[in-house]
Amino acid sequence: MTDDLVAEAKRLRATSDQLMLAIEEVDARERRKRGMQPGDPSFAELAGQVRVAAEMVLELARQEEATAQQTISAPGASNLPSIENVSPAKELAAILEEWRAVEQRLNASPAGSQEADELMTEFERLRDRYGDAIKTHQRRL
Repeated sequence: MTDDLVAEAKRLRATSDQLMLAIEEVDARERRKRGMQPGDPSFAELAGQVRVAAEMVLELARQEEATAQQTISAPGASNLPSIENVSPAKELAAILEEWRAVEQRLNASPAGSQEADELMTEFERLRDRYGDAIKTHQRRL
């Protein structure tokens, strides 16, 4: 595989990972909201956060679609492995692993608890760190 095709496969993997993580964020926020009493003062705020996270999913899906359209027109694109068969870049893999561990703990924590709030803050920090790492990684491709 040429260097350009390797870079394209890595770009597709990073884009897909970012979309999957955004979907997981919507899921985590919605699960938290579902566990709250609708009369809780933070219920409406969390509903807004779910909407914002869902809008990010839509934006990332648009980006992924554009990347896919560019990829299919690239010479040799038919020789690319599937996204799941492309290993994430090393600098991204560690963040992904940490993020998924936080997500599992978040899903197991009681909605509305201090633990859940702290884990959501950590989830957001890792999301931002991952986003920054993807931008840096994609500039190098």
